[in-house]
Amino acid sequence: MRDSRDRPAPLLKDASTRRYLVGRVVSEVGSRISREGLPVAAVLVLSATPLQLSWLAAVTMLPGLLLSPIAGNLADRRRRRPIMIFGDLLRALALLAIPVLWLTHSLDFWQLLLVSLVVSAITVVYAIADQAYLPSLVGRDRLTEGNALMNVAAASGEIAGPTLMGALVQVLGAPLTLLADAFSYLFSALTLISIRRSEPHPQKTAEQAVSQEATAGLRASLAHPVLRWLLVASGGMSLFWGGAFGTLYELYVLRVLSISPLTMGVLITLGGVGSLVGASVFDPLAKKLGVGRAMVFGLLCSALFMLLVPLARGPWLIAVLALAAAQLLGDLTGTVYDIAEVSLRQAITPDRFLGRINGATSWVQGTLGVLGALGAGLLATSIGVRGTFFVAALGGIAVALALLASGLARSPLPDQPDLAHFHRR
Repeated sequence: MRDSRDRPAPLLKDASTRRYLVGRVVSEVGSRISREGLPVAAVLVLSATPLQLSWLAAVTMLPGLLLSPIAGNLADRRRRRPIMIFGDLLRALALLAIPVLWLTHSLDFWQLLLVSLVVSAITVVYAIADQAYLPSLVGRDRLTEGNALMNVAAASGEIAGPTLMGALVQVLGAPLTLLADAFSYLFSALTLISIRRSEPHPQKTAEQAVSQEATAGLRASLAHPVLRWLLVASGGMSLFWGGAFGTLYELYVLRVLSISPLTMGVLITLGGVGSLVGASVFDPLAKKLGVGRAMVFGLLCSALFMLLVPLARGPWLIAVLALAAAQLLGDLTGTVYDIAEVSLRQAITPDRFLGRINGATSWVQGTLGVLGALGAGLLATSIGVRGTFFVAALGGIAVALALLASGLARSPLPDQPDLAHFHRR
């Protein structure tokens, strides 16, 4: 679709893209409710300890370690949209178990852990198929615009989801709040079903042994000079930020700083506002700096802003302002990094290999995320939650500096996939 001056019309004018985006926004709102709601239920309803929260976080990342290579191979051999529809329906069904168990007075920590494992496993398969599906929906020549819209959807979820979660927790309780996420997955499935644009069948590739297929994406990523560093950055962020901040943030805010669930939801919402701004400024920033420089700049700034989380202390207002700044500015610059990283990975990788490359990235994130979550629980037991956050923030800064030293800042967004490199695989 083009306008009168023969320039591409905005993607939002395309009906299929609009339906996809609407479903994503609703799904992201629901996902943020359960992402914060599950740990909140563990803290407020089941009185979970820091070590138990580390188990909960590790369990949510474990499927990335176990399933990513298989899911990547599946996404390269099957059409991606049916995989996503089936995943949405299964996640809705799994989440319904929490309020049912709570209403029957049989909910315990291990059941919460099991439901989290099931939902996370399905999400791994869904996310890998989703990232591989986007280029066929929007076209390879519009990847940065498409990924910016996906980050707008994620930001919208972060704006609405946590505040809604905080309000619902205070009115209904944490277990019943998770019903909202179950219904959001059903809505997402319906929007995917309503998309009329046909998805091309995947190209047939030579059959290989299961072990070779499972490691193909990882081997290709490690051999490629750009994908290798993208893998290092993704893994490092999962180790430090996903491991520590993702595991202990709710405990830190609710117990250590004695902030209410509603205020915590508002704080996380500010992160969504920051993400929305980051998505809107990415295009002009990338045009001025280049995609590689924008990516490194975003990651380094986001890592520095994360230091504000453990620095939050003293009077209630000072602590809240520090957390608010970390959420707003950290997510703004982090979104710049995210859009650049995903766009660069998608642009380099041929379509027939996208699932396996995304699977390799998810595997590394899952492996290091599990280690980070378990390590964060043990570290918090010995040096406290605040000390653990300092270690995690400094680790994130180290990853950003390594990316800067790698020369990746000079990487442009290619016009065509790197066919020569992948032709050998």
